[in-house]
Amino acid sequence: METARRLVEDARTLLVDFDGPLARLFPGASWAELGDRLRAEAQSLGGPGLAQLLEGEADHVQCLRLVGEHAPRLLVPLEALVTGLELDAASRVPPRAGALALVDRTLGRGAHLAVVTNNTPEVVAAVLDRERAGTGDRLLVVGRSAGRVDDLKPAPDLLLRAMRRLGARPGEAVFLGDSVTDVQAGRAAGVAVVGVAEDAGRRRDLLDAGAVAAVAEVGALVPPP
Repeated sequence: METARRLVEDARTLLVDFDGPLARLFPGASWAELGDRLRAEAQSLGGPGLAQLLEGEADHVQCLRLVGEHAPRLLVPLEALVTGLELDAASRVPPRAGALALVDRTLGRGAHLAVVTNNTPEVVAAVLDRERAGTGDRLLVVGRSAGRVDDLKPAPDLLLRAMRRLGARPGEAVFLGDSVTDVQAGRAAGVAVVGVAEDAGRRRDLLDAGAVAAVAEVGALVPPP
């Protein structure tokens, strides 16, 4: 934990995934229900072949990537469905413990902070501003563009875009993510990745994928008062 905290404290730019480290948009069974809803709509619009293609992919955003590759004409309606469900979830869930403290600490010490998410970017303010008004305005948010999925993590594009907008260099940045695709994106962008996951097995997976350290929650990265 000390290694992770030191990396975050020394970073001039902190990049943070949203769904996982800062909030849990689809806790419990709702995560699986979202995938089921997307696959059912994919079958309705594209037939059983498309639904079968998506069957082995649990993550709804990675399902959208497959739609973009194999049935691009259906990407717009299916992405719109996912965006609506993400925003609906964001209207109910709170920030994770330590999320706002991490924002305050990072910006308070003069570092840059950007949220880099495969979700629609509007979810960030929808969650954080409900806890503390104006929080979203303090952050650069780089997320999914409507009708586009080719630049989503594990591609490094979103991270590189955030760093360009901040005038940051990869060697001065740290990325907090909760998935192997986050680690892959960070490594491809040349950024050190700190994994964030409650489950110890998942933390091991993140370390095996190349994360330099892993913690259970972002609050562990904030020095005690």
